[in-house]
Amino acid sequence: TEIYTRSLVGSVDVYKRQIFTRLADLQPLTHPPRRPFQILDALGAFLVETGGDLWGIFLLMGALLLEFGRGLRHPRSFPWREISATIVSTGPSSLPILTLIGFLIGVVISFQSASTLAQYGANIYIVNIAGLSILREFGPLITAIILSGRSGSAFTAQIGAMRVTEELDALRTFGIPPIRRLVLPKVIALALVVPLLVLWTDMVGILGAMLVAKANLGISYHFTIQEMPVAVPSFNLWLGIIKGAVFGILIAWIAGFHGLKVKPNTTSLSRETTNSVVFSITLVILIDAILALVFANTGIS
Repeated sequence: TEIYTRSLVGSVDVYKRQIFTRLADLQPLTHPPRRPFQILDALGAFLVETGGDLWGIFLLMGALLLEFGRGLRHPRSFPWREISATIVSTGPSSLPILTLIGFLIGVVISFQSASTLAQYGANIYIVNIAGLSILREFGPLITAIILSGRSGSAFTAQIGAMRVTEELDALRTFGIPPIRRLVLPKVIALALVVPLLVLWTDMVGILGAMLVAKANLGISYHFTIQEMPVAVPSFNLWLGIIKGAVFGILIAWIAGFHGLKVKPNTTSLSRETTNSVVFSITLVILIDAILALVFANTGIS
């Protein structure tokens, strides 16, 4: 036994010596040489991926239009329950955060403008500034950004989770198009509920502006309410409402696309949820800027 043990220990020592010898002969790790056009390769890959996403988004819009037309021809097959459920889950639950943000936006706009207007004796123009900026720009924009981060991410995560759990495949097996049951109801629901949320945000924003105008400039509430329709034409209000409907369609559309794009793994789910929020907010701001440029020189302000 002692001889066997010594031979076993000797063989282990020889094996260790061989391992360390091989490790000593290994060359140190070096970074692969950078290719001269690596930045161009990355840019090309990004452009190809972005082009594929844009093409997929337009294909999804075509499918939504087809499903909407089919639903109009066959009203019984229209997803009424899904639409009402999305309205209930999206509208009332968004009111607290929109109330807080809208009120603070009105307070900040009036507070920042009050000191400058007071220096030139133009206190009454606080009505023009607050009304125009809130009704035309900040109301629909803030509402769309909040819903992009809140509801858009939830829509993408919901559809993506159904992809991970293979529920989308089950729907297709039973002959139910996922676009009809999952994406179309959300597009219609947000197109209906976002304009109403924009109106609510406008009201609380104007309320915040009225409180600051009363406290800092001495402008009465009655004067603000009476002069608001005169100083700010109704076109600005309707433009904000139309923006809300467009932004609602856009948010649900982008969220549905990224949800259907999710691959059956959790990494893809988190990535597409983030991409959905970033892409929808970017498009909302871009479209708002384009509309601002289009209506900048119309003489209606």
